[in-house]
Amino acid sequence: MRNSLLAFMLALLAGAAAVWAIQQGNGYVLISTASTSVEMGLWVASGLYILVTLTAVWSLLTVRWLISAGGIRHWWASRRSARQLSKTAEGLLLYADQDWQKASALLAKSKDHSSMPMVNLMFAAQAAAENNDRARARQLLDQLKAGYPQAETAATKVLAELLIVEERFDEALRLVRPLQQDRPSDTGMLRLLADIYVLQADWASAQKLLRDIKHYKALSTGAIDELELDVYLGLVSAFQADPEHNQAEQLNQLSEVWELTPKLLRKNAELVASYADGLAQIKASEKLQPLLTKALNNSWHPALIERFGTMTVANPEKQLTIAEKWLSGHPEDADLLLALGRICARLDFKGKAKDYFNSSIKLNPCPQTYLELAELLESMGDKPGSERAYRLGLLAGLKE
Repeated sequence: MRNSLLAFMLALLAGAAAVWAIQQGNGYVLISTASTSVEMGLWVASGLYILVTLTAVWSLLTVRWLISAGGIRHWWASRRSARQLSKTAEGLLLYADQDWQKASALLAKSKDHSSMPMVNLMFAAQAAAENNDRARARQLLDQLKAGYPQAETAATKVLAELLIVEERFDEALRLVRPLQQDRPSDTGMLRLLADIYVLQADWASAQKLLRDIKHYKALSTGAIDELELDVYLGLVSAFQADPEHNQAEQLNQLSEVWELTPKLLRKNAELVASYADGLAQIKASEKLQPLLTKALNNSWHPALIERFGTMTVANPEKQLTIAEKWLSGHPEDADLLLALGRICARLDFKGKAKDYFNSSIKLNPCPQTYLELAELLESMGDKPGSERAYRLGLLAGLKE
C-alpha cells in the first residue's frame, strides 16, 4: 500500500513538472512544404515524435512476428495440417462406410501432409484390398514399409491377408511364421497363422498353435472353442484306412488321435460321428457299437442315429433291440425310424422294415428314405410299389 501511494505521488510530480516545462517553453517547430506549413510547440512536436516512433517500432515488431515461425507460417501450416487431417478423417469415415474406392484414393492423396501418414497408407492399402485392387494395395504397402520401417510388421500382416485371399498360403506362411517366432505374443500373427493352417487343412500345426492362442487370448472364448472343435474334427476326419497296415495298427493310429482330443470335446456329436466313420472304415464294430450307444444315451443327435443305423455289426439283433428301446422315448423321430428300417432290412425282416420306412416317410418324406423303401420293395417283388417309391423320392428331391 505504501509503495503504491509513493508511486502515485511521483507520477503526479512528474506530470506537474511536464506541464510546467511546457508552459515555460517558448520554442516551436515549423514544417513547411511548397504549399503547406505546419507550426507547433516544441513539446507537442516531441510528443508526436515519440508517439510516431513507438507506433513504427511496434508495427515493425508485429510484422516480424507475423512472418516468423510463430506467426503467419505457423498459422498457415496449422491451417493446412487441419485441412489434411480433415481429409484423413473423411477417408476413414468412407472406410467405415465401406466405400473402398473413394476411401483408398482420399487416404492415399492426403498422406503427404497428414500428421499420421502411416495410418493413411495402412487404411488406404486395406481399402484397396477390399476393393479387389490388390496391385494398388501392394504398391501402398511397399510405400509404407519403405517410408516407415517401424510399420513393417503391420504392413506384413496386411500383405499376408492379401496372400490368404489369393489362396497363396505358402507365401503367406513364409511371411508370418518368422515374425510370429520373433513376437510370440502378437495376437494378430497368431490369428493369421490359425487362418492359414485351417485353410490348408494342416490340422497338426493348428493343434500345436492352440496352446499359444489360448495363452495369449488371441481370440474370444467362443471363437477359441469353435477353432478347437474344427481342429480336432479335422484331425479325426483326416484319418484314412491304410491297407498296408492291419486292423490293430490302424485302430492304434485312430485311437491316438481320439485320445489326443480333450475329454469335453469327445462328447460332441459331430466329433463322435467322425470318429465312428473312422472306426467303420477299419471295420472295428466291437468298438463302434458301444461308442454310438453310449453317445446316444447321453446326447440324442441325428448324425449319431444315422451312423447307428448304417453300421454293420456282428450281432444285429442286439443292435435292433437297443434301437427299439429308444423308440419309446422318441416315437416320432424320423431318423430313428429310418435307422430301424435299415437294421430290419439287414436282418431280412422285410415286413417290419417296410413299416418302419413308411412311418419315417410320414414324418419326413426325404429322398433317401424313399430310396431305401424302393430297394426293399423291389427285393420283395413289388415292382409297381418300388417304381412308385422311386418316383416319389425323385419328386421329394426336387422340392428340396
